[in-house]
Amino acid sequence: MNYKSFLKEVLTIKFDKAFGLDIGDRSVEIIELDKIFRFSLVTYGRVELPEGVVENGRILDQNILAEKLKKLLKEVKPRRVSTNKVIISLPESQVYIQCFEVEASLKRAALSVAVLDKVRLSSPLNIDKTYWDFTENTLADKTKKLIVFISVPKDIANSYVKFCNSIGLEVVSLCIESLSLARTLLKSSDKQSLIIDIGAGSTNLSFFDSNDKINMSMTIPVAGDQITTAIEDKLKIDKPEAEALKIKYGFKEVAENTFLPAILPLLESILKETGDAIKYYEETYKQKLDNIYLVGGTALAPGLIERVRDGLKREVQIGTGNYDINLSFLSSKTNPYPLYANVIGLGMLGASGEFRDINLIKKLPASEVNSVNRLNLFNMGYLSRVNTVRTVLNNKYVLIMMVILIGVIFAILLQQTKSFGPSDAPVVTPKRVNTIKPKTPLSFSSTTKLMSTTTRLLPIVPTTTIKKK
Repeated sequence: MNYKSFLKEVLTIKFDKAFGLDIGDRSVEIIELDKIFRFSLVTYGRVELPEGVVENGRILDQNILAEKLKKLLKEVKPRRVSTNKVIISLPESQVYIQCFEVEASLKRAALSVAVLDKVRLSSPLNIDKTYWDFTENTLADKTKKLIVFISVPKDIANSYVKFCNSIGLEVVSLCIESLSLARTLLKSSDKQSLIIDIGAGSTNLSFFDSNDKINMSMTIPVAGDQITTAIEDKLKIDKPEAEALKIKYGFKEVAENTFLPAILPLLESILKETGDAIKYYEETYKQKLDNIYLVGGTALAPGLIERVRDGLKREVQIGTGNYDINLSFLSSKTNPYPLYANVIGLGMLGASGEFRDINLIKKLPASEVNSVNRLNLFNMGYLSRVNTVRTVLNNKYVLIMMVILIGVIFAILLQQTKSFGPSDAPVVTPKRVNTIKPKTPLSFSSTTKLMSTTTRLLPIVPTTTIKKK
């Protein structure tokens, strides 16, 4: 038995975990997982969003989004979430990721200065209006190290946190979608991997090295919405009907698919940019790309996977999880895995806490983080009463006061136990008398004196007066 692995599993059990929340342009998914030696499902749910609520990663209508999310939290199955703590992923379309090399000798403050100088020189990014962080990865050339710089506009991050707070959710982590997908799909893969995420508004390419560290990322501004619009324009129909036809026929060559010529150029543009990115990656990092995963809602369109394989001339697979998690609800056609791939990664992070991603919540000022009125949770209705009480009391100051109070009560009870024993009379333990054999016979007076001393040491037995008849 691997005792180190066993101890690690025991120590990573979390009693105050978080659930994953993925807010997209067209849908919201939530999932909560447990982890005791392995991941298990607690609850899940998904709801579609109308147009104009979230666009390009920006929350435009908080009221409708709040209404949809609160309803979803009440209707999740098989049971409600157990906590108001949540992990959310920032929209990839609003996240800036840049990878570059710096001298390996740079440390701490000097490294931060070098990273910011590099970003300012190579991008139009206004650092002062973003929350940013970076990770360091080793390279074959030991004199260099790879920097993965990640930033998001302050107003975007603030809006997601404030929205969650407004409905009683406490954000404990702001994650990056590509890193969450890698957690779900790769699982310590020793191969170079590419994740193609074809969403509603954009297609995101994320390249990972053999240690599952992100090396390169890019966004292509063509995805599901543009394909749906092309079908609308070709057939002169409304959007819901066009969306239904895309889901039914997709990129399959059948007689009914009369809109195929209108959408193929859009797919070809995605594949061309993806092919160029793969070529650049392999030439720059001197590594052959091994695995390509396809995820996102549009990835489910009929015939798409075959056309991607033919266009890239590489093996491509639909993204499925590499972890042993019982997710039987994803076996149905209404809940396919690619729709939940991102939120599963968020749920895994919330359940175990053993993954160390960039967490931009740490970069937000205190005034922007988690102004949650916990007493309002009783009126929200998406937590059970027991979990609501536990959440309200889950405050370090409350816990400290409770520990002190319990300690005082215990000390009082202990003192009372000592004060009131089985008998109020003190118990006297007689001292041991060492009898020393005298060298000379004892005289009458010395014998009397010894008997007197011994008598004083014996316990006093009350006498009873017997009356004569």
